[in-house]
Amino acid sequence: MAAPRTPLPLVLLLVSAALLAAAPLSPAAETGAAAFDVRRHLSTVTRYDVARGSNSVSSAPSMSDECRVIHLNLVARHGTRAPTKKRIKELDRLAVRLKALIDEAKQGPESDSLKKIPSWMKGWESPWKGRVKGGELVSEGEEELYNLAIRVKERFQGLFDEEYHPDVYSIRATQVPRASASAVAFGLGLLSGKGKLGPVKNRAFSVLSESRASDICLRFFDSCETYKEKKGA
Repeated sequence: MAAPRTPLPLVLLLVSAALLAAAPLSPAAETGAAAFDVRRHLSTVTRYDVARGSNSVSSAPSMSDECRVIHLNLVARHGTRAPTKKRIKELDRLAVRLKALIDEAKQGPESDSLKKIPSWMKGWESPWKGRVKGGELVSEGEEELYNLAIRVKERFQGLFDEEYHPDVYSIRATQVPRASASAVAFGLGLLSGKGKLGPVKNRAFSVLSESRASDICLRFFDSCETYKEKKGA
């Protein structure tokens, strides 16, 4: 009887636009009390590079020398994006409100409160003023997912030696543009050096998406009524 075949390594990347926490793969250990980092308090989800330096993320458990990794499932959030149209409008309204408050303070009697106004507030305008579109993946977000793929390869050395095939390296993303762009950035890092395209020997690879109406895995928050009911409770 023939010996059983060794299972092929399977890599499944699910890039979702859902608000999934970005768990780093190799956080740097910090000594002493962590200094306050304002970047960890500016959005609903901390950026990849900022989260990697946090000591609040536990490292992966050690693995026995008798074991080897043959399969990897990875669910990752998209990288850093530009503000959405809704946020751009909010920033424009914030600029108008700040200007009104400063003008009001200037018209009153001179006081210490006027002197305490930070200089950056005077004449501040949103960096995205005039933009009518938003939400796209920015260059920092591309680098985050590319570097995430590099760290994955470093941690699971030997798992990606198998020749590329879309059934082996299954990469999926939602139909949200920033999510599919993040999947492409991840794939470029994961498969760099495995092709013949350009000086860095890139290769083409597939990224699959389902329609928003039928995507019950990555967009469960849209299709699962039980989730909606519990979230709204």
